[in-house]
Amino acid sequence: MDLKSSLKLAAGGVALFALGAFTTAVAIGRVPVSVGVWANRSQIEQVVREYLLTNPDILVQMSNRLDAQQQTADQKARDDALFDVGGMPTLLDPKVAYVVGPSDAKVTVAEFFDYRCPHCKASLSAVKSLMDSGVKVRVAFIERPILTPDSHLAALAAVASRKQEGKYLPFHLALMETTGEFSKERILDIAKTVGLDVAQLEKDMGDPSVAESINQSTELANRLRFNGTPTFVINDRIIMGELRDEELQNMVRQLSG
Repeated sequence: MDLKSSLKLAAGGVALFALGAFTTAVAIGRVPVSVGVWANRSQIEQVVREYLLTNPDILVQMSNRLDAQQQTADQKARDDALFDVGGMPTLLDPKVAYVVGPSDAKVTVAEFFDYRCPHCKASLSAVKSLMDSGVKVRVAFIERPILTPDSHLAALAAVASRKQEGKYLPFHLALMETTGEFSKERILDIAKTVGLDVAQLEKDMGDPSVAESINQSTELANRLRFNGTPTFVINDRIIMGELRDEELQNMVRQLSG
């Protein structure tokens, strides 16, 4: 929602609030009935209008407060949902995630991503730097193709590549490093550059278990209220949006103790 729309909603909210407050004041006797009878709806709205025109900054303040309250409510809903699904162990289920790193790591980073998502691609450097940093951390890659039809096609190929040992991660990185649309031919060309058996990959993309894996990861993301990509879960902390190298590594170091 743009600022103009937000301000219109806020203005309407102020007017309704003022009208309701005035009516309540009359009802409980704080304003004489005679004043309440005199001050009809149009008169109250005129007073509110004049006040808002004199103090327009209150609309911005109200809009910011409402946005902050909504963000807090949304975050709590996501935190509650993560607890309800069973927390990080559910995110590490091999049916939905490809996991790298030691199982006894103190810190686990799970990322929900879309191969067409520019913010996911912007976060790639942070994820790669973390894996190359020598820090003991476990990383889970979870498909969340929500942007375009070719997002789903790329996800099918990525999940299918898990059937060829050691090929998923280089294929994932290559897809993330590629910009633009993903035709099937382009995806297979990328697969070939990282050493995948392309004929086998194409066959595995049609395996019902591959589609089911994406269905399950999508359902999980929906249950968690992860409506955008990338979404990171670092132990039990949920981060919406892209992360930079220093941000991600600082979070992991703090949790590593």
